[in-house]
Amino acid sequence: MIRQSRKFFAAAVALWLALTACGTGTEPPQAGKTAAKSVTIAISSDEGTLTPFTNQTGYPGNNLVKLIFDTLVIVQGDSVTPLLAKQIKTTDNKVFTLPLRTGVTWHDGKPLTAGDVVFSVEFYKKNMEGDSSIDVRPVESVTASGDTVTLTLKVPDPEFPRRILADMAILPKHLWSSVEKVSEAGTDKAIGSGPYKLTRYDNARGYTLTANASYALGKPKVDTVKVVVIPEESTQFAALRTGEIHLSARTVPPQQLQALERQPNIGVVKGTEFASTLLAFNTTRAPFDKPEVRRALAKAIDVTDLVKTALLGQGTPGNPGFIHAGSPIKPGPLAPVHDVEAAKRELDALGAKPGADGIRVLDGKPMSYELLVQSTSTDRLRSAELIRDMLKTVGVAVKIASLDSDSLDAKVWPDYDVRKGRNYDMSMWGWSAPVMLSSGTIAQLVASDPDDGSLNIVGFKNDHVDATVKTLISAPTMEAKTAAAKQLQAQIAEQLPFLTLYYRNGAYAFRKDVYSGWTWQDGSAVLNKFSLADFKLQ
Repeated sequence: MIRQSRKFFAAAVALWLALTACGTGTEPPQAGKTAAKSVTIAISSDEGTLTPFTNQTGYPGNNLVKLIFDTLVIVQGDSVTPLLAKQIKTTDNKVFTLPLRTGVTWHDGKPLTAGDVVFSVEFYKKNMEGDSSIDVRPVESVTASGDTVTLTLKVPDPEFPRRILADMAILPKHLWSSVEKVSEAGTDKAIGSGPYKLTRYDNARGYTLTANASYALGKPKVDTVKVVVIPEESTQFAALRTGEIHLSARTVPPQQLQALERQPNIGVVKGTEFASTLLAFNTTRAPFDKPEVRRALAKAIDVTDLVKTALLGQGTPGNPGFIHAGSPIKPGPLAPVHDVEAAKRELDALGAKPGADGIRVLDGKPMSYELLVQSTSTDRLRSAELIRDMLKTVGVAVKIASLDSDSLDAKVWPDYDVRKGRNYDMSMWGWSAPVMLSSGTIAQLVASDPDDGSLNIVGFKNDHVDATVKTLISAPTMEAKTAAAKQLQAQIAEQLPFLTLYYRNGAYAFRKDVYSGWTWQDGSAVLNKFSLADFKLQ
């Protein structure tokens, strides 16, 4: 799952690809068939009608949307590469000029024009909801002249191509201009310019995507992509073993990895996943409104042991400043948080004395709290159990509440709008890889203004952090943004509105006797356009 919680965010989908046979991950593609008539992919839940406003998760939902819709640019290595645009021209990181490729058509045969791009930007401005919707408020104006689009920003932003242009699915004006409620957009609006067309959808049985024979930017490798919904982890991998599916969109559980790698017809693509798993504190609810309490609880939790035990070593312990060490943002070194004896001393200093049952009492109330966890995530369930046991050693009781994704989201992120509050003590949560790959999106995690902090599901407020956020958002150069991002990470590590637990290693299994063209892309794993199409972008 790219968004390890549901609903992604209005931010960059950093594809981090190489337009060659090999991906940017740690392993090359497996030997086997590199073309197929049909492949079947298993996902864990329905993803709606696969428009940029109706898919239900960032991963795999947004990845499927991007098979249907194209963006202006894509990210390649440390730079962006034109896709629908032929070039990206800017001299000041404020005015971006993009001449478009000619000959591109929508799935219904109508030409894609500069007018569609202008419409898309203006439409996103009016409709900032949905998983793949884009926060285009930084755009002051968008104009078209012939086949060229010019976007002028309110302030310079060197991350604009990566953060917004690489994520903004371009919409056909002739179909979307009549849409009034984007959350109800049907499959008749799932008409893009991408390498695959949506030709069937059933919310119980899944999707059929058919190769777009008229795709102007390349050639689809697979004629038909079937996407089936299989909620249970064990059932998905059983279906992979029997050949009923050919790729599981779920990362392989560490407990099953070696057995799957030994099976003759199964291949595994591995790479670094930047997606995070967090322990979120509801900072609007006592005692989690006190940073001293959050710090004490965090010190009781051994994130290295979580990786060792819950992930069987298949992951990286969390950085207390949130950012993965391999991120292009280049986080500064931060000291580990774990220190059980310090946790006990700090709870003592807060006046939280153990009661008769051994549970501490703080401000007249037992330190007994509920921890929400997604019922379909094996590693999070196991991690929640370990966290419960770790906190018990310092006199804090935890009751685990296992919920389906929709029920958990309704408590943590109602209607995916932080303005609507939250109803939980602590929750297992996570953000997708792209949040790790853009400094602008990190700010959304902690900014107190809902407009800037659209991902602030913990309700965090701090004046010093807000000041850093403003500096980061307005920084005109990447050097200035990187410096502000490092300062923000240090503040997150000090305030701990959430504790970053770990980043799982990515491992995705497929039937190499059916199709082995799956290519790892940092930020989008193996379910991406470049696994399923050959591109001609020169």
